[in-house]
Amino acid sequence: MSVDWHFHDSRSGRPAGSVDGAVFMHQEMAELLAGRGAVPHDLTRGRPDLPEGLAPGARGDLVYAGSGPYAYLYHLWREQAGASYRIVREIHTSLWSGYWAQEELCRGYVRDGDLALFPTEFARQLYIRHFDSVREENSAVAYPLLHRLPRRPAVQVPAPTDTLRIGYLGALSEAKNFDQVLRVFARLHELSGGRAGLVFAGKPNTERFAPERVLEALSRHGVRPQQVRAPGVLGRGELGGFFRAVDVLLFPSTASRETLGRVVLEALAHGVPVLAADVGPAVELLPAENLIPTALDTTTEFTMGRIRPLGRIDEETCAERLLRRAYAPARLPDGGPYDAGALWRALEEPGRRPGVRPDRRIAGALRVAERSRAHPGLDLERAERLFLDYFQRNDSALESALAGLETRTGSRWPGLREIVARPRRELADYRAFPRLLDALLLEPLTYRQTVDEESR
Repeated sequence: MSVDWHFHDSRSGRPAGSVDGAVFMHQEMAELLAGRGAVPHDLTRGRPDLPEGLAPGARGDLVYAGSGPYAYLYHLWREQAGASYRIVREIHTSLWSGYWAQEELCRGYVRDGDLALFPTEFARQLYIRHFDSVREENSAVAYPLLHRLPRRPAVQVPAPTDTLRIGYLGALSEAKNFDQVLRVFARLHELSGGRAGLVFAGKPNTERFAPERVLEALSRHGVRPQQVRAPGVLGRGELGGFFRAVDVLLFPSTASRETLGRVVLEALAHGVPVLAADVGPAVELLPAENLIPTALDTTTEFTMGRIRPLGRIDEETCAERLLRRAYAPARLPDGGPYDAGALWRALEEPGRRPGVRPDRRIAGALRVAERSRAHPGLDLERAERLFLDYFQRNDSALESALAGLETRTGSRWPGLREIVARPRRELADYRAFPRLLDALLLEPLTYRQTVDEESR
C-alpha cells in the first residue's frame, strides 16, 4: 500500500549555540523524509497548514511528529478532523517534563497503527513501564545516524609510558557530571606523573565550568595550561578534528534526560573508545569493560522541570582504568536501529530488538509521583491554545495567563516574562515553550530513586 508522509520542516535553522542531539535528529529525519518525497508543513501555523491530504478517509497517510515534544497536537487535530492517518512520534528525553507531558497528553488518543520511537531500548522500556499508551507492539528503537558518520579504524592505544589524551564533548554541566571528568583527569595526571592531556568542548552551563575557571582549578593540581584545550562549542564539521585530538572519550553522564548519548556513537565512529557510567543508555552501546561503576542518588527528590545527575561514577576506578589502559577499543554497535533503514523497519516490525539487554537499574529504582487523570491541565485543546498563542505571537493572551499565574502564586515570574518578550520563537528551543506549559498547564512531576532487588 502506498503511504504519503507528512512532516514539520525542521531542515533549516536552530537556536543560536544549540548543538542538542535531539535538534540534530529532527533536522536529519526531516532531510531523510524529504528525500523520500514527504510533504512538509509548518507545525506552528496550526491545523490549517496541514496538507489537504490529511482529511477523513486518508488511511494511507502518515504524519511524522519529529519536531520536539508536540505530538499531542497531531493527535488532537486528527480527532478534530475525524481523520485516520497514522502518527509516528518521537520521545527523545527520559525524565523531563517536555516529553513526559507529551505522553500524558497523548495517552488517551493513541490508535492502532501509531508508533513511538526511542533512541535506545533503555528509554523505550522506561516509558513502557510508566505509560499504557506505550507497549511492546507499538514502539521501537530507531535513531538513523550511522549513515552520516565516518567509519574510522580504532585509534591506537597509547603505551602506559606515553601521554593519554582525554576527551569530553557535550554540555559542561553538573547534570553531565563534568566536574567528575575534571577530578578524574586531575587524578590521572597525578598517578601518571603528568602524562595526561585534556580536551573538553561544549557550552558551560555554570560559571565554574567556564574554560578560564577550569584551567585555574586544574593548575592547583599541578596541571600546566598547555596540557588542556577548550575549543568551545563545535559544529558538526569540527567533530573530526576534535576526535583526532583525543585517545579516549569520557562520558560519565547520568543526566536525568539522557536517552542516548549521541556523542558515544560519534566517538565510536571516529575510532575513539568511550568510558561511560554503567547505567542508562550507554549500557547497550558499550562493552562491560568500558562501563564505570556508578552509585545512584537515592536521597534526592527530583523534579522533571530540572535536569540533574541521577548518579555518580566511581572516580578512582575510572582513573585507574585510564592509567592501565584497561578498556576495549572502539567498536560500533549493531547498526540495526541506527542506520538509514531503521525507520522503515520499525514501521514494519516494531518491538524489542533480540539480544539487547538494556540497563534496568534506573527503571527499577524509579518512583514517579502520580498525576490524576482528571487534572485540568490534561486538556489537549488548552495545550493547543497555549502553543498557538506562543508561536503565533498572541502576546496579550500570554500576558493575561502569566498575570493569572502571578495572582494565584503570589510571586513574580520574570523568567517566563522574559520568554514571552523574546523576538524569536523556535520549536527547537526547549527552554522556552515547554517551560510555559510546565508553569501554566502541567506542573512537572517529582520522582525519587530507591534501592531494591530489581534495581541492583
